[in-house]
Amino acid sequence: MVLLHGFLGDHNDWPEALGEHFDCLALDLPGHGLSQSVELQQRPAFDEVVQRLLETLAYQGVARFHLLGYSLGGRLALALAHHLSQHTPNRLLSLTLESAHPGLLSETEKAERLRSDAAWFQRMATEPATQWLDAWYRQGVFADLSEPARAAMVQARLGNRPHALAALYLGTSLGHQPDLRALTLPCPVTLITGANDPKFTELARQWCHPNWQHHVIESAGHNVHRARPDAFLATLRPR
Repeated sequence: MVLLHGFLGDHNDWPEALGEHFDCLALDLPGHGLSQSVELQQRPAFDEVVQRLLETLAYQGVARFHLLGYSLGGRLALALAHHLSQHTPNRLLSLTLESAHPGLLSETEKAERLRSDAAWFQRMATEPATQWLDAWYRQGVFADLSEPARAAMVQARLGNRPHALAALYLGTSLGHQPDLRALTLPCPVTLITGANDPKFTELARQWCHPNWQHHVIESAGHNVHRARPDAFLATLRPR
């Protein structure tokens, strides 16, 4: 099972119990963790990231795999799945997306998102990390974080390189992402959202194809695997 973390995370973010049930390969996205020295050169950067992921999988000798992505990692997992569906569809055994967005519908929405993300890009590149990270974790999607938890998240994210983070953030902006709502895959697809994250739960309900599964986890917000690792793991185990 190949794991793709969210923005500002790394391979250590996943529940340890995942490794007790699956043979996992948790990758670090460009600008993060062990890949923090990797700075993307393109905008949009989806094709560049997909190519880097494919190169890593080839280096690791991974031919066929299950794919799990959270938030930004979920959007990149979707981009990778889209690429594989066009070239080598049998490589992907299943796709699980946690709190992931399929893409904006209109050019107006995309332009607005690019303006917003450009402002965040500027903050990441110029402000002290503690300042913009505190603002980042005060966004509505992280409303379930307590003050101590928010402070802990800020402290945990101080080790990454701001310019590399900013390059990935703007390069993979939702404003650049194609709308993949209509994507069909030959493998099982599962969507996971938290009940305390109504925006992404409703988005998943609207997006979910008839033959897909959608699990809504109670007492969890955007980051389900952090808030409810037990319930999260239960959605992944074979029934």
